[in-house]
Amino acid sequence: MIKSSSARWVVAILAVLICGSLLLADNKPWKSKPFQNWDASDVQRIMTDSPWVQITTIDRSWLPVSEKDVPPEQEIAGGVRGMPNPAASNRASEASDRQLKVYVYWDSAHVMRAATAQNAALHGMLKDSDIEQYANAPQEEYQVVLYMADMTPFLKNDGRFFQDKAYIQTKRGKLKLQPSHVKYDHGSNGQLKDVIFFFPKKTSSGAPTITPDETEVGFHCNLDGARVGVNFSIPKMVGPTGVDL
Repeated sequence: MIKSSSARWVVAILAVLICGSLLLADNKPWKSKPFQNWDASDVQRIMTDSPWVQITTIDRSWLPVSEKDVPPEQEIAGGVRGMPNPAASNRASEASDRQLKVYVYWDSAHVMRAATAQNAALHGMLKDSDIEQYANAPQEEYQVVLYMADMTPFLKNDGRFFQDKAYIQTKRGKLKLQPSHVKYDHGSNGQLKDVIFFFPKKTSSGAPTITPDETEVGFHCNLDGARVGVNFSIPKMVGPTGVDL
């Protein structure tokens, strides 16, 4: 039988451990320090474990093709973007597996742009003086980026093909919205890095496509029979100045 004094000590120790765990869990870099002070681990966490990133698994329904067999599209100008793709190192091994991880980023958010700029600066691809300019540049449309280790469906079809294969849908407003355009982002070696889907911020009548009271936005895309579907929780996508989309 545990004495009452011992029991109190056990409770006190558990309380300290729980409080410490909660503080650690809430020590999010996008809340705890300015983006100019983010280090590589902060950037990696934002890119892989933040409300602006959703990861899902699909069963691929296609045979992988080589990028050299498919003519590349134009590279997007101002190629500062370059996310630290966590699955890039597994590309060769994933090619033989049916399951494939898909990474979807809400890339127009200030937090994501700041992480991208800071990552580029940390790797010598962007001057420190340009970080704030890139991070704070106004975005006329929402941008959702899709990356996976095997980009075969996008190598077989151009961006226009996917304009009616993808959409976002708001949970509360019930608005289903297809992309205004789709662009492919290539690296310096000419290989396809990721695909950017652009969605208007306003309807044809001028109303916001994502209203202030919205709670969730889903992104969906049909990839040669394999369907990608993820949900972004708006109340969690909060940066230093409020909801960040």
